[in-house]
Amino acid sequence: MGDMTASPVSVQRVLAMLSNPSASANDVARELARDQVLSAKVLKLMNSGICALQRPAATTSLAMVLMGFDLMRSLVLSASMYDLFDPRIKSLEGLWDHSTGSAKIANALAIRLHVSDPEQYAVAGLLHDIGVVAIAHVFPAEVPKIRALVAERGVMVVDAEREVLGFTHGDAGLWLMQQWGLPSQLVAPIGFHHDFDVETEHSFRTAVVHVADILSRAKGLGNAGDRLMPTMNPAAWELLGLTMDDLRDVMVQVDAELKPLARC
Repeated sequence: MGDMTASPVSVQRVLAMLSNPSASANDVARELARDQVLSAKVLKLMNSGICALQRPAATTSLAMVLMGFDLMRSLVLSASMYDLFDPRIKSLEGLWDHSTGSAKIANALAIRLHVSDPEQYAVAGLLHDIGVVAIAHVFPAEVPKIRALVAERGVMVVDAEREVLGFTHGDAGLWLMQQWGLPSQLVAPIGFHHDFDVETEHSFRTAVVHVADILSRAKGLGNAGDRLMPTMNPAAWELLGLTMDDLRDVMVQVDAELKPLARC
């Protein structure tokens, strides 16, 4: 998957600065503003409702103040990869809608659970299926085989990937995000949202994304690669301490935002 790790030069510069402890928020904002397309995508993503900001960000300087270095690094990556979610690629049709739906649900769950950084959970939800994108771009000849297994056997896409490729989109996303230098608290939910293990690092965050992914599927948001409903992992449910009333309230809270994404 080497081709997927080659980010544009402007993205590389911003990411390098975000990893530099000597860089200030103003330094990063100025560097980001040099690429008008990238900065516009970052601001659009921030203001889309995914991160539930208290006020919109109109400038890169304000964006840095609102988001901080770690989250901004993830948003820059998300914005730079938006065009890779190309709906003209059949296997990616509807994936962005599923991802944004998962992000909004993850954010709402995190707020319900009183975590200190719900925006981080939202970004993990947004990127949780980035491995699907990697597979589509790097292994295009294998994708029809995966889709055929899903259609003919009625299996989940993650199981079809494992049979055809020997690994899943969770594995691909884990590897890719590690190459791009995302912090471990964002990498873990991407890698393990289908294979939850309470002993895995950052299991609480992974559990939130695991639940958000399932709820996004249940709401019929976009296309996650198959029409099956994964089983909620009991350990994830227990770790979060959620009740059915919690889920009802969360979905009522976000339903107005999710309606435009729902399948007809």
